[in-house]
Amino acid sequence: MDSSARNTIAVIMSVYKNDTAEYVKMAVDSILGQTYNDLDFYIQYDGQVAVEVDNYLTNLGDERIHILRREENKGLACSLNDLLSVVLPKGYEFIARMDADDMSSPERFEKQVNFFKENKGTDCLGTWAVEIKSDGSEFFKKQMPVTHENCRDFFMKRDCLIHPTAMFRRSYFEKAGKYPEDTFFCEDTMMWARGFANGCSFANLPEYLYKFRLNDDFFNRRRGWKHAKSILLLRRRVNRMLHYPLKAYLYAMLYAGAKLMPTPVLNLIYKTAR
Repeated sequence: MDSSARNTIAVIMSVYKNDTAEYVKMAVDSILGQTYNDLDFYIQYDGQVAVEVDNYLTNLGDERIHILRREENKGLACSLNDLLSVVLPKGYEFIARMDADDMSSPERFEKQVNFFKENKGTDCLGTWAVEIKSDGSEFFKKQMPVTHENCRDFFMKRDCLIHPTAMFRRSYFEKAGKYPEDTFFCEDTMMWARGFANGCSFANLPEYLYKFRLNDDFFNRRRGWKHAKSILLLRRRVNRMLHYPLKAYLYAMLYAGAKLMPTPVLNLIYKTAR
């Protein structure tokens, strides 16, 4: 570790060809406008991005912005691992996630850092989030379990953190490693499983500090046989890794079955069964 970090937090975000300049600007503004601004912002191009996006990011003129470019699209897990390979050796105390079409509340980082200072044993901290439609209107207020014990119990059914709300101590990656790149999707699910298996402690701040955008095709892209099969295989790995009881396999089948429902039904399940 070369301890060359100028600031306390490294924020990591991936951008790809479907991200729009409008949404990227909102996401970036929400990070650069944090009340806790002792941060550096690392952005990975996952292949070619829109010209408007590149022009905006390239001309920001903020010394906290660091852009990594790659011609080939390799997926989110690979992009996050590439970013971690850059930031972890620099000695940042915390690594925070951000998605290119979402928004963080101005006080998100301040509150997360304060929590970490008061809870030395916590390795990963998420927040609650307001899910919004593509036009910015509210869809659902999503709450997550608060304590480590509740997170582990909840994880038997589904993910216990909203991935882009997460802030990690560097200790998390020292214990659990980087993101797995062998999943069809849900790289965060295996990331949490590795964390639990390696003694990491989780928590969520019970405050709505993030706006998570559900694009118009959000549900349609998350349904079908391929997704259902992937969930079953993924959850089998998780259940074995964490020694969950047999009922965890029932939850997995119900979860996978929901992915086979028509999009309007999946939409309804997503909003009411949480």
